[in-house]
Formats: sequence, C-alpha cells, structure tokens
Amino acid sequence: MSDKNNCFKEAVCIEVQRVFDSCSDRDCIYELPVTLSEDSPEITDEMNIVRTRCVEVEATCISVDSVPFKSGYYSVDITYRFKITAEAFTKTFCQPQSGTILCGTAMWNKRVILYGGEGNSKVFTSEDDFINTLPLEPCDGNFCGSISNAGMPKATIHVVDPVALDAKFICVPRGNKPGHCPPPPPPPPGPGCCPPCDHNRPQFDRVLAVSLGLFSIIQLSRPVSLIVPAYDYCIPCKDCSGQVASSEAPCDVFDRIDFPTEQFFPQPSGSNPFNCSCGTDISNSNSNSNNNNNSNGNNCNCSDQ
Repeated sequence: MSDKNNCFKEAVCIEVQRVFDSCSDRDCIYELPVTLSEDSPEITDEMNIVRTRCVEVEATCISVDSVPFKSGYYSVDITYRFKITAEAFTKTFCQPQSGTILCGTAMWNKRVILYGGEGNSKVFTSEDDFINTLPLEPCDGNFCGSISNAGMPKATIHVVDPVALDAKFICVPRGNKPGHCPPPPPPPPGPGCCPPCDHNRPQFDRVLAVSLGLFSIIQLSRPVSLIVPAYDYCIPCKDCSGQVASSEAPCDVFDRIDFPTEQFFPQPSGSNPFNCSCGTDISNSNSNSNNNNNSNGNNCNCSDQ
C-alpha cells in the first residue's frame, strides 16, 4: 500500500456478515445411486466394469430452521446435486477401445446444527421491490407471522468438487412400493461388480452407484454493524500503464514469460529447499570446509553410499 494508506484517520461504522458459528466436515458417501440423463446410453448386461471420469457439485439447496427448545441454534439442511460422468466397459475392455460414456445426476442431503444467534428483525432495502411482488393479504389476521424466515441467520456452504472413491453397478428393486418388493438377491461371491440382473425377475434394475468423498465448510452469519479503524480510501498503488499493449507482437510477449520448469519437474513432498543432490557436490568442489559443513549449514541430508 502507498504511504497515504498508512495513517489512521477515523473510526467508521460498516455493515458486514458476521459468522456466528461454522464447522468443517468430511463426508464419505457410500454407493450413491445415479439417475442417468435422458440422452445417456442405458446400462446393459454386457457392462461389467465402470470407472468415474469426473464428479462435480452442480447445485445445492439450503434451508434453515430454528431448533425447538434450544434458543439461538438452527438446523441447516443441505441437499447436494452431483453431476457425474462415468465410463463403462464390456468384458472385452482389454482390447483397444473406448468405453461407453454414462452421464447422470445424484442427490444427497445432510443436516448440521449450528449457533446462529438471536434476532427477529426484518431487513428491507431500496434494492428490493417488495410492493410489486408481494400478494395482497386478506384482512383477517391470519397473515401475522406468515414470513417464516424473518430473523433467520444466513447459511453459507463452501464445498469443493468431490473425490471419486468407487463406482460399480448394483441391482435395486424396480419402482415397487415399500413393503411389497421381494427381498434383494444375495450378494455375488467374491469382489467385483453386480452381475447381470435376472430377466425372469423383472422387478430388479441394474443401476450405477458411486462412492464419493466430500469436504465442506458450513457457516451461519448475520448482518451486524461494526466500528473499524479507517486509514484512507483504497488508492491503487499499481500502475497499469506499463503493462502489455494490445499492439505488441504475441511472440514478444511470449519471449518474456519464464520457462515453467516446475510444471515439467514437480518437486516431491519434503524436497530439499537448497537444491542439493545426494552424491553430488554442488558447492565448491575444491573446498573441504564447505563439504564438512554441508550437514550443518545446508541440511542436504545426503549420506555416503
């Protein structure tokens, strides 16, 4: 920052979202059934091996409700919708061929309870046009308290794309009502995929199921007014005029980019920060003192073979 931004000037009041409670979670979702999209190929009995190509969080649905008899605490219900792309192979998958691409979605929900503070105030701003969107209420008193989310804290979910742990075909009952479907068949002997469903028992379908690892952070926040020290307005210190002009030749721009050596030679975990090479003296080969102080100064951790 420039020197103009280093001098305290006044205390100002700002409105921010204060996080009252949060939690981090790691969920292992086991054998989540996948609903194939309409344009996806159907699963056939010849498909016996499947692998996941990519999984991403497509959307989330979040609802917040107060917890009875525990003031200030709220339950956060989250429904995830995953977009899944898999590749299925037949028994001749060892031959040079590409698999069948299966696309679909899967739903999964969870609930957490967090502290969100207490508050019953309603927030209206000039950016919201409530008058034109709200329906007219009858004059009978039944509309009192009809806004169920008044005073509720705001739930925020931070999530990364899941880790695909496993994918397989499983047999599930076909659309029968609970309590009226026959017991599922015994599991197949030994490890592997679900065998082809018996066509003499058409009440079973062969579906794709995936196991996922999901990392997330869930927060409950409320708008609050805080007093913070103000130094000055954020005056930019970076000059944009010295950057690349649009008329400059593309090859001239490319020539100034450093060669990305680390992209071709990734360093393993715990690599030597001094770029030492075991069995090679990278310092002065004629200086015995440097060799003697190698373990003390540079921490090369090189041992004689």
